[in-house]
Amino acid sequence: MSNQTVENKVLEFPESKSVRKRLMDRNQDQKAVLGLSIVSVLVVSVFLNEWLVKSQAGVDAIVGANRGIASFEEMGSVESIQWEHELAQKLSQEKSTAKSLLAAKPTLKDELVFGFLEGKYRTHLSGNKIQSFEFLDQRNSDQPLVIKQKEEFLKIFKSVFSVSYAKVELDKKEATLEVYKLIGPSSQAIGQAHFVLDEQGRVLSLKIQ
Repeated sequence: MSNQTVENKVLEFPESKSVRKRLMDRNQDQKAVLGLSIVSVLVVSVFLNEWLVKSQAGVDAIVGANRGIASFEEMGSVESIQWEHELAQKLSQEKSTAKSLLAAKPTLKDELVFGFLEGKYRTHLSGNKIQSFEFLDQRNSDQPLVIKQKEEFLKIFKSVFSVSYAKVELDKKEATLEVYKLIGPSSQAIGQAHFVLDEQGRVLSLKIQ
C-alpha cells in the first residue's frame, strides 16, 4: 500500500431511512434534469424538422408550380398558420410525455443504480433482478466507490438482487475480496455475494451467486 493519501468517496449507513431519503432525493433531481433535457431536445428536433419540411415545400411550390409572387405569398401565409398550429399540438404532446416521466416514482433498483452507485457501474440482470454490477472505467475522471458497511448495503437493497435472501453474514475477507453468505428464511445459506476491491478498498464489482 502506498503512503500517498488517496481521496475516496466513502459511503456509510448512519440510518437506513436517512440513506433511503437521500437516495430518493438525489434520484428525483436526476430524473427532473433528465426530463427537462428530453423536453429541450424534443422541442428543438420538432422545430427544425417542421421548419425544413416547410421550407422544402415552399421551394417545390416555386419551381414546380411556377406561380406568381402574390399567389405564393398568400399560400405561404396559410401554410404558416397551419404549421404553427401543428407544431403547437406536437409540443403539447411532448410536454405530456415529459410530465409522465417526471411523475414516475423511482424504484429501489433505480435508487441503487442511479442514486447510490451514481451511474458509475454497469449492471447485469437475471430476469428483472440485479445479478452483478461492475465499475465503468472508461471515464477517467470517475473513481470507484468505497462501501464501508457492505453487510448493511446488502440488507438495504436485498429486494433488487437475483437471490431472495433474508440475512447476510461475512464469510471471507481479504485485501481485494470480501465474500458474504446470503441466508434464506429457513436459516440456510442460499448464495454468496462477492465484492472485488482495488488496492484502496474501492468496489470494482459485485456478483451475486
